[in-house]
Amino acid sequence: MDIDQAHFPRQLLSILKHISTATFVTFDLEMSGINTRQRYGNSDRSLDAGKPTLQQQYSDMKSAAETFQVVQFGLTCVQEDQYYLARPYNFNLSPLSIDRDVKLERTFSFSSSACDFLQKNHFDFGKMFKHGVPYLSRKEEDELREEYMGRASRNSKIPDVVVSMSDPNALAFQRSSRDTIKAWIEDDSKTKDPFVNITQPTGPLNAYQRRLIYQLVRSEFPELRAIAKNDGHFMQVEKLNIENEERFQKRKLDGFNKSIAKQVGLRWIFEALSGGDLSAIDPKWLCSENSEKSEQQLEAVTKELNQVRAALRNKSHVIVGHNLFTDLGFLYSTFIGFLPNNVKHFQQHIHELFSHVIDTKYLATHGHSSMGSRAGLKDLLEPFKKVHTPLIVLHEKHTAYGSTFGKEHEAGFDSWMTAELFTKLSAKLYSERDTSDNDSTTSSNLIDASSSDNEDPGGALLHSPDTSSGDGNLPGEWHAREMNRSNPFSLLDSLVEDNGSSSEDEGEAKGKKTGLFVPRFGGRFWDVYMNKLRVNAAEVGVCDLSEGADEL
Repeated sequence: MDIDQAHFPRQLLSILKHISTATFVTFDLEMSGINTRQRYGNSDRSLDAGKPTLQQQYSDMKSAAETFQVVQFGLTCVQEDQYYLARPYNFNLSPLSIDRDVKLERTFSFSSSACDFLQKNHFDFGKMFKHGVPYLSRKEEDELREEYMGRASRNSKIPDVVVSMSDPNALAFQRSSRDTIKAWIEDDSKTKDPFVNITQPTGPLNAYQRRLIYQLVRSEFPELRAIAKNDGHFMQVEKLNIENEERFQKRKLDGFNKSIAKQVGLRWIFEALSGGDLSAIDPKWLCSENSEKSEQQLEAVTKELNQVRAALRNKSHVIVGHNLFTDLGFLYSTFIGFLPNNVKHFQQHIHELFSHVIDTKYLATHGHSSMGSRAGLKDLLEPFKKVHTPLIVLHEKHTAYGSTFGKEHEAGFDSWMTAELFTKLSAKLYSERDTSDNDSTTSSNLIDASSSDNEDPGGALLHSPDTSSGDGNLPGEWHAREMNRSNPFSLLDSLVEDNGSSSEDEGEAKGKKTGLFVPRFGGRFWDVYMNKLRVNAAEVGVCDLSEGADEL
């Protein structure tokens, strides 16, 4: 499901709700560049005898993440019931401000090779800037708030402009403005207006003229205040009322906070995944426009939002991605701020944000020779095209990827493929492990899978779905097949036929044999794979997020 800037506020509550109920969440990014090292330059390592250290590889990734931008974010929420129900989302990111109160000044870069890659995969650059969802990092938000709170103090310290005697027009404007204000003050008629406007007959005031009026009022009429009106076309001078001024500043601050909350945009998704603060989300954004029962709708939305916030605060998310080392660096740079210099600090910060991270590339290559076959997402998924279990289907409102070809390298589609691969591969690894020897491994045509202890398999046994039409939320067997019929990576070419007719023991045996479930999270099976990122370019080959805090 594509979510653009116009529809993001109305879809936000639904997305947050699905994150809160998801068994696991997969994500993928598309970036405007991934490498800042110049080929054949001082930083070129093509002639080095060995691989770089993990710190060197991290430094390269950090440089890229702070030079280039995330241009597309894909998210798939997967919920386990009788089978796995997937809801993929695709977001283009806009680096632009959406409100004039938020004065962002960003420098964004594009690598020509990345642009060529994105264009070949049908990325719409115009759509990114025109309809992309805004975002704001925590660091950017802090800087904007600091700038706003210090604005009045800075304005009071701005030195007065000295009008040169050689500028008769400026002198005449200053004298005319002073005379206009004095005449208004001295007017004691009953028809006197509560304000006076400073204009000029030739057209709107320019910035220099507005500054002259500000400093004139500040230095000569401290009991008054000047306000720019009609987008600065003229200045309005009125008496300074302390109570009115406090109310005005409060309204101004409230408006600024609302603008900031809207600019945060896609970071609300990041905060939901990382246990961040969602209190600034205004329930009014989430309501339908022109609703006949607006008050009742707002009350219902507020109640649901509070429930979702509570659920997210108490949830420990399982975050899944493919080849996550670089993606997590870009994610941190986009939504948090500057990456730390030391890779150990990076490991610590990421682990604090996401305590359960699974990299499907590590999942697929652990125990496998470095001379093994390619481990790209599409390549790894290829052997599972005709494997039908575990059963994973697209929700009936998220069927775009079930009927569209050629969407590889669209972030939403890749997150959906990652969900399919993870579901399939983890079940296969678990079903193939040697339960008689904790240290033994079982070979397959894809990986050399590490086994774990004899333990209860955990996870839910996935029976074949009900053939009824469903309850409107979980599609039935026929609907699932129809939605996924033409998906080239679908796991639904055929469904389990026995409809759960076998006995419980037989069903469990069949589950172990064919891998009808994802291993239970929290089980010892995941000790081998949890929080480990594959970094083939580095000499150690892996980045263990759980090691960061221990080794500092």
